[in-house]
Amino acid sequence: MRHSDIPSPLQQQKLPSYRLRYAVIVSVLALLFIIVALVTYRYIADVSTRSLRAATQREQSLVYLNDSYAQLHRMQLLLHGYLMNPAPETQQRLETSSRQVRNAFNRLADDGESSHNLDAALITRSLYDSTAELGRRVDALIEIRSDPARWFPASEIIENELQPNNSLFVAHLDALIDSTGSGAEADVVKTLERLYSLRKAWLRMTDELRLIIANRFGAHAIDPQTGMQVRAQNVTLYAGQVNEMLASLTDVSTPDSDKVVATQIDSLAAYAEAWRNAYQRLATLLDSPTWRTDTTYMSEQIEPLLGRMAQRLDILRVELQSQSRKQVDTLAKVSLGLGTVLVAALAILLLFGIIGYFSVDRLILRPIRLLAENLKAHARNAQTVQPMPPAVSETRDLLNAFAEMQAQVRSRERQLDHLAHHDSLSGLPNRTLFRRKLAMAVDKAVRHESMLGLLFIDLDRFKQINDSYGHAAGDQMLIEIAKRLSKVFRQDDIVARLGGDEFAVLLENLNVRDEMSLLAAKALSAIKQPFEFEGHVFYSGASIGIAVAPADGTDPDHLIQQADAAMYAAKRDDGSSYRYVSEELTAAAVAQHTLENELRDAVKAHELQLHFQPVIAMGDGHLHCYESLLRWPHSQQGMLRPASFMDALADAGLCSAISDWALDQIPDKSPDANTPLSINLSARLLHDDAFAQRLFDRLDTGRLAPSRLILEITEDTLESDLRAASRVLHELKRRGVRIALDDFGTGHASLGHLRRFPFDYVKIDQSFIAGIGKVHNDEKLIQAIIRLAHALGMKVVAEGVETDDQRTFLAAEQCDYLQGYLVGRPAASNT
Repeated sequence: MRHSDIPSPLQQQKLPSYRLRYAVIVSVLALLFIIVALVTYRYIADVSTRSLRAATQREQSLVYLNDSYAQLHRMQLLLHGYLMNPAPETQQRLETSSRQVRNAFNRLADDGESSHNLDAALITRSLYDSTAELGRRVDALIEIRSDPARWFPASEIIENELQPNNSLFVAHLDALIDSTGSGAEADVVKTLERLYSLRKAWLRMTDELRLIIANRFGAHAIDPQTGMQVRAQNVTLYAGQVNEMLASLTDVSTPDSDKVVATQIDSLAAYAEAWRNAYQRLATLLDSPTWRTDTTYMSEQIEPLLGRMAQRLDILRVELQSQSRKQVDTLAKVSLGLGTVLVAALAILLLFGIIGYFSVDRLILRPIRLLAENLKAHARNAQTVQPMPPAVSETRDLLNAFAEMQAQVRSRERQLDHLAHHDSLSGLPNRTLFRRKLAMAVDKAVRHESMLGLLFIDLDRFKQINDSYGHAAGDQMLIEIAKRLSKVFRQDDIVARLGGDEFAVLLENLNVRDEMSLLAAKALSAIKQPFEFEGHVFYSGASIGIAVAPADGTDPDHLIQQADAAMYAAKRDDGSSYRYVSEELTAAAVAQHTLENELRDAVKAHELQLHFQPVIAMGDGHLHCYESLLRWPHSQQGMLRPASFMDALADAGLCSAISDWALDQIPDKSPDANTPLSINLSARLLHDDAFAQRLFDRLDTGRLAPSRLILEITEDTLESDLRAASRVLHELKRRGVRIALDDFGTGHASLGHLRRFPFDYVKIDQSFIAGIGKVHNDEKLIQAIIRLAHALGMKVVAEGVETDDQRTFLAAEQCDYLQGYLVGRPAASNT
């Protein structure tokens, strides 16, 4: 459909548009959602800011609260430690802790006032006030603990009564013992025994008193009360013994006794009585709860205050937790409100979406579907179905776009059809179109019992021109050849380019074969004409194979194959000629195909073998290396050499597989483990990146020792891509592999190749060795090759040496190594 298919008035007609209407609706909805989003955002941002500020304040309050807890607990520990050990350093730490407690609660009070929470402020302020009272009570405790008479009231009884009476009793007792003397009278002895027993009982009693005091302080017993009761019983026991002994001493004395002794005994009794009275008061005091003033002050004045402060801290912590829960509840309410707003917004959006869908479907989508169906019907049958007139401006634009697209598609279809069936370089029909034309022409020839010819043309020396002067020269040459062929053949003949440098010509309406021969000769003459490109003049030729239908067959692919085989036969006849399909060519093609199939089966069955031929040094005759040679024990033709099946091997695409197999066999099949081995590489493998990488991997992993490997390259290898060959050979040389140029003199290698590539050996072909003593020019060539190789630093290997005369000649010319039947025949390894 073209633009003219749509009536012109419709293109210019003023039609309504729904874009503006829907733009207004969408704008209103967008504005509404923006307002809701902004309000919600402001609200959430405000709540989040307040919550973040409150959370930060609570975190800071918790830090101060925990610090206050820690300082209060530390002070309590120091207070108990000070009561146990009132050393100056302990007192200093206690005073420092008191200041730290005051500072901590001061910070807590300041934080409470800044939190704007009245309850927290009142609690923290009361806590701070309590620290002042705590400080005063701690100072009072220090004063009490500093005065022994204040913190331990029993010390006065001990110092003023118990210790003096004890000292006086012991002194008078010792004086009485000294005054009694040391006589042997029975009375004296008896008196001394009682005095010593008295002193022993008195000392035990005073020791038990010391243990009572020690137990009171918890020094000798886990349970002080039980220890004190046991010791008190012992004191009572020993006190009774003291009284009994004093009474016995009084009974012993007589009116006639020394009055001084009696007086001393009375003094001892008085001291003992005073000591017992003081002991009774001490025991009563030690057993009372107020036996220590400092601990009483600690338990009655300081610990209750510490408890109240800790309780207020707990209340403050509960208050902070309550605030946190309130904030969580607030955030939950905000989230619930936000969720409600979102649900309402989604409900409104869904409602407007449903309304909008039905509106768009009725006003736009339905007309577009109808228009699309109408356009499909118009595309299938433009003669009977006309495009429907547009209802709105949007569908009018769609109709115009469809018309433009349809015109472009038809134009591109024609272009693609031409590209799909014609060669992009020459403009000639390609293989696909040529085969279709050939099939149609063959059917026509069979129906009308006429004759047609198929010319298969392959250019000679095109690859050398393309490689030497670049693809631009090769492309220009193909264009020129296409023009010449189009001028040579008739207007009804079809000239096609099948690919590369291959052309084909379909000749119809022929009566005799001579017409094909005449046209083929004219084509060869046109191709042989010189071709000039950028100042260079090139000469080319062609080989032409001719197949005739229906005599040579009626299948298009078979005809092309037959003509291709005839072309190769013409090329083997030195090229620049044409040749018809014949029975001999067909038989040769069948034989080649059979050989390829047999070769494939032999490769699968591992029937190929490696034979090894020695290469010896000319000077001392020592073994230099073995050359590994491929052999095929054919079931009918016997042992075949590579020359008889190498072409079939290459055509079957097995060169790479066979070379990989040979490289894997060399380490295991070699005659010995130390002698180097050489192997021939196909010309195609130097340009096979995958094979080259596999060869490098074998060398790098040690499966092949580079020092034992010699690769032989034939001269025809160097006729193709020089850069690829040079890269691979230099990389092999870098890895330590030696390179030999095989069959030198039989190919087209130039002297520049010897200088460019890293050859270690030059192998003179056996065809020149056979001419020694027979062909004078062969001997001259051998001499020149040896001198040239030595001048380039290469060793020379003579192949095919079979006679002593040949060996004598080569020795005189200083050839380095010999190989041939005279040295040793190829044989399979015994391993």
